[in-house]
Amino acid sequence: MENSREKIFAEINAYFQSDDKPKERFIPGESNVPYAGAVYDSSEIWAMVDCILDGWFGVGKKAALFEKKLCDYIGMKHGTIVNSGSSANLLAVTALMEPNIKNGMKPGDEVITPAATFPTTFNPILQNNLIPVLLDADISTYNMSLDKLEDALSERTKMISIPHTLGNPHDMSKIIKFATDHGLFVLEDTCDALGSKYDEKMCGSFGDISTYSFYPAHHITMGEGGAVLANNPEMAKSVRSLRDWGRACWCNLDEKNPMGTCDNRFDWQLGELPHGYDHKYIYSSIGYNLKPLEFQAAMGLIQLDRVKDFEEKRKKNFKLLYNIFKDFEEFLSLPHSLPKADPNWFAFPLTIRENAPFSRKEIIGFFEKNKISTRPIFAGNIIRHPAYQKSNYRIVGDLKNSDNMLTNSFFLGVYPGLTIDQIDFIAIIAEQFFKQVM
Repeated sequence: MENSREKIFAEINAYFQSDDKPKERFIPGESNVPYAGAVYDSSEIWAMVDCILDGWFGVGKKAALFEKKLCDYIGMKHGTIVNSGSSANLLAVTALMEPNIKNGMKPGDEVITPAATFPTTFNPILQNNLIPVLLDADISTYNMSLDKLEDALSERTKMISIPHTLGNPHDMSKIIKFATDHGLFVLEDTCDALGSKYDEKMCGSFGDISTYSFYPAHHITMGEGGAVLANNPEMAKSVRSLRDWGRACWCNLDEKNPMGTCDNRFDWQLGELPHGYDHKYIYSSIGYNLKPLEFQAAMGLIQLDRVKDFEEKRKKNFKLLYNIFKDFEEFLSLPHSLPKADPNWFAFPLTIRENAPFSRKEIIGFFEKNKISTRPIFAGNIIRHPAYQKSNYRIVGDLKNSDNMLTNSFFLGVYPGLTIDQIDFIAIIAEQFFKQVM
């Protein structure tokens, strides 16, 4: 006789195979063509329900297993699961300012980073009272141009912080050599680039510390969620401490071993606290609470098993869109990657050329009117936004390409849930638009 859990699983599985589950038939011009979305089935739902039925909601065994599995996939030693990619970036930067980090950063130090970026890649630099040193973008790859790295360097430079824009890898050989030569930390924002490679090595495994997002738009999802990976154990300790309110105890919670990993929970004396004060509740940093839920990790474990299949579909969709838009290359700049790069694309970016007889507003308006979702390439030149008008930063060279991205760039989706019918409809609408404007 089936037990209760088996019955629940059978019902979940039956629901996904039944007509009860909403199944949207694509109707061109009426149905949405989203730029992104979560792709999952009964396996993820059951994993979460099964975890909930265990009655443990805080991070625990599933989270620890996800951290290990993600580290193994990327090729890093230590991982910490968090509640978002934005939190991951905040923790990564803040951790490098902790006193236990050798040659760590301090307020007033400089961080080389692109002007064309995402807010929560940029914000942690400001939030930690560091000075962003802004370089322009390369308009063909949408990544930070490396031509003026030497010009950006000063005696206060301590880190390079780079997002692999839309999953397109930077020239990591050049960045790592420059950082090594000058003793700089490297933070890889890999939120849009899970599975992307440079020179056959995973993005996120080159630098000192790397960050990931598991929002539904990204390569895998937990609904919300993120992670920070590092090779240096001291960095990993700082990240975990800061995530967990700033407490001195950085080990995973384990109901089977309440004394903690060190087996020394009640034999510490730190600061002005009495000897024997519970180490799980000693606070050595000014931290946050940025933990996810255990059932999110359960979903993430299933999603990680799908990552190769998702990658294949993203790359296939990217090629299909490339073939559609190459017919209009006279007016649109198509995306390119470096010779050693193997992008697992987050999206398909386009930039309107100077000679185009139309504006970005006109082309995205035509797509959106036909229910095809578009997005700008994040913030474009971020310092043009109202929030940063009084921020402290330094600019090296000009930011003309970043301004061009702000004005003329946008992207379409390549996520695994896109169907051939939807991509064929994008081709039809693109052709209609160009017949109209040419």
